[in-house]
Amino acid sequence: MGTHADGSAIILHHMDPLALLPYALAAGGGRVGSYETATLVAAGLTLLQRSAPLVRALSGRRAGLLLRTGPEWVVALAASEGRGAVVLDPLVDREHMVIHITTYGIGAVFTTTTLAERLPADIPVVLLDEAPARARIVVGARDVTVDLGSHFGLDLAGDTTVQGAEEEGVLYAAQGTVHTHRQLLAEARRDMERHQFTPVDRTLTLVPLSTPGTLSGGLLAPLLAGGFVHVHASEGSAMDQINHMYPPPTMVVGDAATIHDVRHHDGIVSEQIHTVTTTPQS
Repeated sequence: MGTHADGSAIILHHMDPLALLPYALAAGGGRVGSYETATLVAAGLTLLQRSAPLVRALSGRRAGLLLRTGPEWVVALAASEGRGAVVLDPLVDREHMVIHITTYGIGAVFTTTTLAERLPADIPVVLLDEAPARARIVVGARDVTVDLGSHFGLDLAGDTTVQGAEEEGVLYAAQGTVHTHRQLLAEARRDMERHQFTPVDRTLTLVPLSTPGTLSGGLLAPLLAGGFVHVHASEGSAMDQINHMYPPPTMVVGDAATIHDVRHHDGIVSEQIHTVTTTPQS
């Protein structure tokens, strides 16, 4: 259950890094697309370490996430470093995007080149089109590409059983709801148990991670269990994506309408595929 954000700039307290969500994900041993989760988390930490302009832009402020579903989500969560990651809806118009950036004190937005067109020109952006290999940081007139190659030698120590910090983990801009690292980890573990995610599962998430209620079952639970999350294309029907995934998925995550269509699609879906219906959160 999330709490409502007050919109003020956050105040960071000293916290145990291992109590942050990305470290728990790294310890799970899962994969997103062709990348190990630990590699993605290490890339996010390296990004923050190697970019002084980004550190200054985020000083005392929140990070924004304007992303499609993919490995860059994990990179951005790690680079947010526990300061509160505000999830921006890609479908929101520019006017409301500006309101959310101002209201929640966002200092920089992690995004991609295509989605960055929806942002105001004066907000610092981190373009993750080529993550986890490199990232492009644009702050004012300064445009720098940061090589994240050094992250491959970074050995992360994490703990999948950690309770999690009480600081903000994720804030959904449109709803104003906050989920702490502790709440996110607890919810992901409940989903792990409820749906019996395992290291051998291959999860296909058919709903954008920016949709409230999707992050836990669609990314966090399968990665904590050490499983695989498929990076799907935004085009095509749910059945097209299922039928073109090889090996086929063992878990399919979607909203009620999508899962209904999957379950009633002329018996094409194997009975061995487990479906997870996301629940919208207020």
